[in-house]
Order: sequence, then C-alpha cells, then structure tokens
Amino acid sequence: MFTQTKVCGYEIIINTTYSTKRLKGISLNSKTLLDSKIAKYNLTNEIVKYCQKLDQKGFGANHDGNISVKCGSELLATPTAVSKGNVIADIVITLDMQGNKISGVGKSFSEIKLHLAAYQARADVKAVVHAHPPFATARGLLHFPIKPALPEAIISIGDIVPVVAFSIPGTPKNEAVVAESLKEVDVFMIPGNGVFAVGDSIEQAYLRLELVEHLAKMDYYARTMGTPMELANEDIAGLLKKRAAAGLGTKNVANIVMETKTTSTQSIEIASSKTEDPQLNAIKDLIAAELRKIIGN
Repeated sequence: MFTQTKVCGYEIIINTTYSTKRLKGISLNSKTLLDSKIAKYNLTNEIVKYCQKLDQKGFGANHDGNISVKCGSELLATPTAVSKGNVIADIVITLDMQGNKISGVGKSFSEIKLHLAAYQARADVKAVVHAHPPFATARGLLHFPIKPALPEAIISIGDIVPVVAFSIPGTPKNEAVVAESLKEVDVFMIPGNGVFAVGDSIEQAYLRLELVEHLAKMDYYARTMGTPMELANEDIAGLLKKRAAAGLGTKNVANIVMETKTTSTQSIEIASSKTEDPQLNAIKDLIAAELRKIIGN
C-alpha cells in the first residue's frame, strides 16, 4: 500500500507495507519519524548527485561552489573546503536557519550568508546552487548580461540574466545584492564570483545555473561567427506571458518577502547590456573587430 505526503516542502510516496522495517537502525513505525528520515535521506543524496554534476561539468575548481536546501526548519548544505567531486552523504552538514551548525562533519562554507539572504528574501526558495561555470563567470567579469535569444530559455529563466553590482565577498553588501536581485530574477551572475541560482528544488536551481552557462557558451560562439540575432520586443512579451502562465518568474511568486529595512538607501545596480566603463567598452570593441578579421580570413 502506498501513501503520498508532503515533507520539507516536497511530495514523497511511502510504501506503508514495509513501514515496520528499519532504516539505519531507526524504527520506522512512527510516521513522523519515517517522513523526516526519508526526506533528509533523499535531500542529502540530491546534494551529492548535483555536486557530482557540478564537478563533471567543470563548473568549479578546487573547493568552488556550494549547495544548500531547506528541510523543514533546517538546512542541509555542503561543507567548506571540500571539492564538489568528493562530497558524499556522510559529510553533508545540517544547519539552523541562522547558519549555525547542528550536526555533520566539517564546517559551514564562508558564503552561507548569501544562501540565508536568499531564503529570507523569498519564501518560495527551497534550494540554492552557487558555482563558477567558466563561460558565465568570464562574462560576469565583463559585466556583460545575457539576453536570451532562445524562446525556451526565456520561458525558463526570463528575458535577462543580469550581472549584479560587485562587492567584496563576505561583506554585508553581498547579502543585500542577493536579496534585492532575487526580487527580479531567479538566477544571476556575480562579478568574480560565478553564478547564483535559486529554485523550488535542488534540481531546478541547478538546471537554471546550467542553462545560464549553456547560453553564455552559445553566445560566445555566435559572436565569433558574426552578430547574434535578437528577439523582437513583442515576441519577448509573448514568451514572458507564457512564463507567467506556467507560474514562473518572481512576479508570480505570492510570498516574496519585500525588503523593509531603511537603514541603507543605496540602490543595487544591475548592469545594463553594456557597461558604463568606457575603457571596458573600448576593449570589447577591439576584441569584436579582431574576431571579425579572423572570421573574414
């Protein structure tokens, strides 16, 4: 006999025929205990699965990147100073919603406050994936946002993947940048710090990050061949309507927690399609000219 229930915000199916069996020595007769143990077990293995994907895709080097996911009133997260390819279930740590460690091997990663800012900014966020995929990270260094020309991409992640304002990692401004940016988008590039994606599951957050890297790579290749096409405004508007109809996009999230603090009046600037820095613009123009010469030969 099977029953469906919701645990930690996730739908799970339990085979009640075997509910008296044991999982790692813990009696599963208690439905509450069963639910929490299964949910934590499944989410821990999801973290391991997507850490392996980050590693296999080359979305980080050394100890780059981190993943966290909500499980009830707690967070499960990758520990610091561990290559994503070496993450196993036994070293995934449990934190409270203030980032304090409850259990697990190792310490919390230094940028956990960025994840906490995401969870505090939007009630719909259940997971965060932060990594350094090379094409998108390079693009962030140029303050060069992505304007997708693929219709499917606009439905998935919107009509722009911005580059947010730069701030030194570990400073309070970083947290403010994350909270402010998530009012508009689900994924964005951070200058010098990769791509930050949120979702209602680890899978959704990962796929958003993966799509950003895919778009950055395609745009790079397209620009070596010529001038990429752009979608017409009316086409973009139609795609955004489809996105809204699918329940996607921050404008369709009912429980966005709006920032009410007035201690800082400094706005968070999301870079436009071309940076204001004239020197950087000149460099971009020179690169484009050289590429056209190469292609023309």
